[in-house]
Amino acid sequence: MRILAGLAVLLLAACSNDSDLPEATGKASIRSIDAISTTGEVTFRIEERLIGTMDYKESTPSVRYDDLDYTFNFETFYAGDSELTRFASQALDVVADRDYTFLLSGSVANPTITLFEDEERIFDESDTVFAAKFVHAASSMGALDYYFADPMTAPAPGEQAATLSFGEISVAADLAEGDYDLTVTTAGDHTDVVYQSRTVGFLPRNTQFITLFDGDANDTAPLTAQALPVSGLSLSLPDRNYPALVEFINVSMDLGATDIYDDEPLTSLRIEDHDYLDVESEIEVAFGDSTFFYTPTGSTAAVLLQDPLTAITGRRYRFYATGVAGDFDTGVLVPDRQPFETMAKLTMFHGSNNFEALDLYIVEADAGIEDATPARRAVPPGAQTVNSALETGTYDIYITEFAEETVLAGPYRIDVVLGDIVDFVVVDTVDPAVLDVLFLSGGPAT
Repeated sequence: MRILAGLAVLLLAACSNDSDLPEATGKASIRSIDAISTTGEVTFRIEERLIGTMDYKESTPSVRYDDLDYTFNFETFYAGDSELTRFASQALDVVADRDYTFLLSGSVANPTITLFEDEERIFDESDTVFAAKFVHAASSMGALDYYFADPMTAPAPGEQAATLSFGEISVAADLAEGDYDLTVTTAGDHTDVVYQSRTVGFLPRNTQFITLFDGDANDTAPLTAQALPVSGLSLSLPDRNYPALVEFINVSMDLGATDIYDDEPLTSLRIEDHDYLDVESEIEVAFGDSTFFYTPTGSTAAVLLQDPLTAITGRRYRFYATGVAGDFDTGVLVPDRQPFETMAKLTMFHGSNNFEALDLYIVEADAGIEDATPARRAVPPGAQTVNSALETGTYDIYITEFAEETVLAGPYRIDVVLGDIVDFVVVDTVDPAVLDVLFLSGGPAT
């Protein structure tokens, strides 16, 4: 009898504890915007449950959760770790039918969380408007006026959509679907333009967080803007006053020295005497489609190679000349120049014309590659590897043929600290059985 009585008490206690738990009465919307340029992908969690991931100038999807108390957590990856590091947290008592947006700024070492709160916006199927909210996430700038209008309307005193300081958001404004320009000026002076976007079309029945960020090393402009919707894909609003830039690199030994034109009549000379292993300074290119024509230096009698580029305003591009006589080609990619405070980054482009798939080894100094695992396997010709994340330290780099341990190039010794970028191209030498490396940044230790 005593045992039965004891069980009854435990059951009553359990029921009492369940009744004490908070009960949800509704749901609210949650999302986050990443305004830290020096970290890689950030993971955003509600307690331990994943909401989404985001890179700089991006946001997580908007998700709905019960109106309860939560701690929201931000995590990222540090080189050398096997797990994500939690670097920022924010407690919040969620209220039903509210919309919460966390703005993450500062740095990983010293993060700041700013919370924006508003009513959830529900659109009718017949609505022909979208809701615009303007966000100031450019820490390099003071107070700014945001003008947002059709392309034919110039900024005028008193017509700004918002005046904001860093970390502020405007109230929502309903705007008709259609084409808009974003123009940003210093506060109180409509003539001091600091940003002027290209024209972008907006669809109805969505809320857009039109956010100004600081440009990073991958941007050609000091500022950049994104329209971050509650649902769907983000829209880039590049500054029309900062064109795309292109860097040309010749890794074709057979191509020899060339001149590069950007018009078919060969009257617009852009690069002169572009020889093997030359790395040219960046040049500006127009928005849209261009074609580059390679001719022998000093002659327009023949076009040895031609290839197109579709350029987006504000982007950086890299144009490789590759191939062998009779089969020249180009490789076009978007280089990654943005440093992270959580790692050193290493990337390799396979520019050899004498070998097929290559393996890349990154090992501790003097360790050698016997029984080592390649950092990247079977890199095909004309391909760029994804970044390898490195801790601060000293490393040796080796290149071998795929699944072979015979060294074709290396070792190259590098010393790196967090924030470094090691960027190189594997190239041919006069000996067809030997490769070399052309370092574009982060070269070997002396």
